[in-house]
Amino acid sequence: MANFEYAYSLASVDVIPAVHDFPVAASQTLKVGDLVELSSGQVIKSTGSAANPLGVMAEDSDDASAGTRVRVYPVLPGQVWRATASASAASAVLGSRKYDITSAQLIDVADSTNGSILIVKLGASNTRVYVTFTRSAFVEIGS
Repeated sequence: MANFEYAYSLASVDVIPAVHDFPVAASQTLKVGDLVELSSGQVIKSTGSAANPLGVMAEDSDDASAGTRVRVYPVLPGQVWRATASASAASAVLGSRKYDITSAQLIDVADSTNGSILIVKLGASNTRVYVTFTRSAFVEIGS
């Protein structure tokens, strides 16, 4: 499974997330499902932080030139994504709204400061989780 995979919407109608093109930073190796953010207006892979995510990669991109457009699913309120936690998330469900990620893009259940991830429910195991984002490059919900 990809690091992040769209699961469903909390809205009354379930829709596939929109795909948008954004310029990529130089020397990025990005895979479908990678959580990404903007740095100086260009897409980079999120590594160890989910403070202000842009979205999830919708295509692979390997070492593209700076400014080349890549396809991204922007993360928005109400979207729920499948992910993997760094450890059991059983006690983290509907806990902090500020979980972060590890450098391997796992939900870091030991870090509940400065992130933007809310664990909505568990999946098939205590490390398979469904998450939503409380903050993104487009919007912030609560504080």
